Amino acid sequence: MRTRNVTEIRCKSILNKSKMPFSDYTLNVYQGCAFACSYCYVPAMRARRGQIDEKPWGDWVQVKLNAAEVLREQLLHIDPGAKIAIGTATDSWQPLEKRYAIARNCLEQIAWHSNPISLLTRSPLLLRDIDVLQDISDVKIGVSLPTFDDGTRRIFEPNAPAIRGRLNLIEALVNAGFHVSLFWCPILYGVNDNKEAIHDYVRRAADLGVTRLIYDTLGYRDFLWNAHLELLNSFQQYSPQSSPSLSNTAIADEINYWADHYSVAVPKKDVGTLALSISV
Repeated sequence: MRTRNVTEIRCKSILNKSKMPFSDYTLNVYQGCAFACSYCYVPAMRARRGQIDEKPWGDWVQVKLNAAEVLREQLLHIDPGAKIAIGTATDSWQPLEKRYAIARNCLEQIAWHSNPISLLTRSPLLLRDIDVLQDISDVKIGVSLPTFDDGTRRIFEPNAPAIRGRLNLIEALVNAGFHVSLFWCPILYGVNDNKEAIHDYVRRAADLGVTRLIYDTLGYRDFLWNAHLELLNSFQQYSPQSSPSLSNTAIADEINYWADHYSVAVPKKDVGTLALSISV
């Protein structure tokens, strides 16, 4: 595990009001994320807000020890139909969750209520919590999978779980009857933004039996672009791309074409906006 600095803290609130269209509240049981994916928008957002971190993103995590207790109290005072999005600024099933089980404890609290939840993760550790998820009346699950190739994963998100583990998670969730959305976020420039790669990805998504495919291109380019180009050099040595990259409009057209062909649901939207709408 990459994280070197773990701080245990106590929070006063765990449900934060959200302006996002797919949730009324967000819930993040950790601050910081050990996966530290190269394209993560959270450190970019923190920088824009003037939040200067002493250590690089991925080298620190704050653990909200009392999150479940605080959540139990807050759930008594919100509308029972209020939508809760879990994991909008961290992965709640990152490696520390195996030790602390805070996300699991929060799911157990939510199971006593009727609030719809949506969650996003890239961690097979969620397999541990399928039993609790089955006790929640309205749950939508998103699994992040920017590539089906583990060699590509090792270049752009070397600290994140292997692709095979995520595929196992998706298969188990689908077999358990959950609505699972596959998150192709981001479609990596120069990697899988060509016709052949798009066809291959959508076909594989259909084979997995996911409910929907959510996609987006790389955001916060002013913050992330230079780092991406450096990693792209490594990728080109690993797997030179012979097909040209498509424009955002062409990417959307290509995805929609193959999604219709393979009967995969894809929300109609303008590509290039942050796609986190797993509960729409």
